Amino acid sequence: MRGWILDCYADEVNNEMVTWIKTSTGVERISDREYRPCFYVKPSAERRQDLLLGLKEAGVEHRWEQHRTWLTGPLEDVLKVTPRGYRNLMPLARTVDKWGCHRDHTLFNVDTRMDTRYFLHRKVFPMGLMDVERWKNLDTPFRLDYPMPELRSCELTLETSTRRGMPTLEDRLKRATLDDVVMEGKEADILELLQQALRDQDPDVLITDGGDSFHLPFLEKCAERNEMELELGREGGKRRGKGKSYFTYGRILYKPPAYKLRGRIHLDKGSSFIFQEGKMAGLIDLCRLSRISMQDMARMSPGSAISAMQVNEASKMGSLVMWKKNLPEEFKTAAELVASDRGGLIYEPKVGLHEHIQEVDFTSLYPSIMVRHNISPETLNCDCCQDSGEPVPGLGYWTCSKRRGLLGRVLEPIVRRRISLKRLKKEGGRRSQIYDQQAKVLKWVLVTCFGYTGYRNARFGRIECHESITAHGREILMRSAEVAERRGFRVLHGIVDSLWLSGDGDVEAYCREIGQRMGIPLVWDGEYKWIVFLPNLTNGAGALNRYYGAFQDGELKVRGIALRRRDTCTLARELQQGMLDRLVLGEDAEGFRHRIPEALDVLDSFIRDLRDMETPLEKLVLSKRITRELNEYRQKNDQFRALCQLEDQGFRTPPGEAVEFIMIKGKEVKVAQFLEGDEEYDVGRYEELLFRAAGELLSPFELGQDRLRDFYRRNGAK
Repeated sequence: MRGWILDCYADEVNNEMVTWIKTSTGVERISDREYRPCFYVKPSAERRQDLLLGLKEAGVEHRWEQHRTWLTGPLEDVLKVTPRGYRNLMPLARTVDKWGCHRDHTLFNVDTRMDTRYFLHRKVFPMGLMDVERWKNLDTPFRLDYPMPELRSCELTLETSTRRGMPTLEDRLKRATLDDVVMEGKEADILELLQQALRDQDPDVLITDGGDSFHLPFLEKCAERNEMELELGREGGKRRGKGKSYFTYGRILYKPPAYKLRGRIHLDKGSSFIFQEGKMAGLIDLCRLSRISMQDMARMSPGSAISAMQVNEASKMGSLVMWKKNLPEEFKTAAELVASDRGGLIYEPKVGLHEHIQEVDFTSLYPSIMVRHNISPETLNCDCCQDSGEPVPGLGYWTCSKRRGLLGRVLEPIVRRRISLKRLKKEGGRRSQIYDQQAKVLKWVLVTCFGYTGYRNARFGRIECHESITAHGREILMRSAEVAERRGFRVLHGIVDSLWLSGDGDVEAYCREIGQRMGIPLVWDGEYKWIVFLPNLTNGAGALNRYYGAFQDGELKVRGIALRRRDTCTLARELQQGMLDRLVLGEDAEGFRHRIPEALDVLDSFIRDLRDMETPLEKLVLSKRITRELNEYRQKNDQFRALCQLEDQGFRTPPGEAVEFIMIKGKEVKVAQFLEGDEEYDVGRYEELLFRAAGELLSPFELGQDRLRDFYRRNGAK
């Protein structure tokens, strides 16, 4: 029998691994009670006997084995510890760590995902075709075109009895829809009909929009209220995670609890970044590469995928993976810190309007640097190549010339795969969209892999790797700019991996030369008929990543303005889009300037509608992310007022979630879900948003926010 692994998880009650296989005729459930997960301990000499005695008294199976505890280290004696049950693994590991006073025992392979452990043990991967009886792969993870099962999917939507716009768990279920099957009636009857519809249609994938945060917990509450058992999977039992707030890249985000099903994939498209970027094709591709089950991968970040790939590769290299990594940063003098902690190279943009500009970009620059220059935590400043290693520009570091590093081994096939997928997409054909979706997901995997090298909690992070990558990046961009100037170009702007060039040089010949010199492809992104680099709002200097421009074919590219931001309202975004739709008609710099009055006419129309109270409320909704609990706010700002309204209605909004509201008269706000349709919005505050959005585009032409505000206060709208 042949099939694809649809899902895999640990059943902690029965101490077994459960694998669901999708076959040509249906699904098969396979349980394995022989597999026993373990972890490893490298005890200190002083507490070694105490550890052995403690494990013996607790009746825990253990034995000595030899393994590498670091990627390039020698074989060492480590203690293999096998808990009695699946659910005992983490508590036992914490106990052993505590016995060593959290410093004397080094533990390995503790928090590796259970499904990934099992896949590595069986040498298989999810969504890969396999011989089920022999557990033998009939496919490879990095294959470009691979056979896929026909997955049946259904989308579930719910309607509740709420009257205030925001449903709660205490509402009653009014209607459930599974694809085109509508179920109405008493709440208990709807639940019965829903479960019967799932049995009849038997989908492999149940799609929701907000299933983790509301739909499934709400259905669970309805079933509890009606004293019913709710079974949405192919068998009963709950697989539920915990919600959490976390800090990433300067923002606090919230991840709702995961409501996973047994034998059926619950895909919450509203909270799955990977599905939003790459749809089903991208999600499946990343499952195969990372060896993470689809239901889990859908709820993870690209960073979790690259971390899993690194763990998988380390295991294949014969190394254990340390728990609670504690690899300190090497000591540096103040001068060394100044030299090393510099980030990417920036050429400050020339603020204003420019015409006939070429943009060139390096393909996956930082991942390619890691591959080409063998940058990895175990290859950097290695003992074997102090005199023969490849030097890192300006830092006094070197990389190993004798062995291939972990990061390069992981990234090289991903970089090559993405290049191949982009090429296949350009060639067209019936799979073109699939290639595009797969390439989009890999782009985010490659973006995060660089950040993880400098993240102290990453399993294979090391700040010196981060510094080495940016050092090579600065050198590459600087040398590329020098070659550009020698070839007759002028550098208008440069940031990390991109250059904007003016002049009449041969851009294709330039890209070929740089690609050959640097060993990393430089790609011509296109020629702008005009581009506007915007100023920094505080000091007027060129903003590093705020611009808008039109390519020769009329395609717009915008970065860093309200049109691209999530925290502004639809009204401001529509204003900027309307103004840009007029400006893009200009064929050169002169044509652009002639279109500015037309762009101002768009602003005038928006201001007039706003003042006449004709702007729909839904276009005024602002979304702001919550950064703290309600009682931690010291200022009574808009977020605080919105949280108070939600709290009064019994809703708790954890840090990381976003609140939506409109600004109403009296410098107050009203939560969007509580709107009744007759609210009077604050015209003055929304005018400021429009002046800011318009001024953002036109500030290089002395038409900034302040001047636009003054004009309309004196003259009003036309």
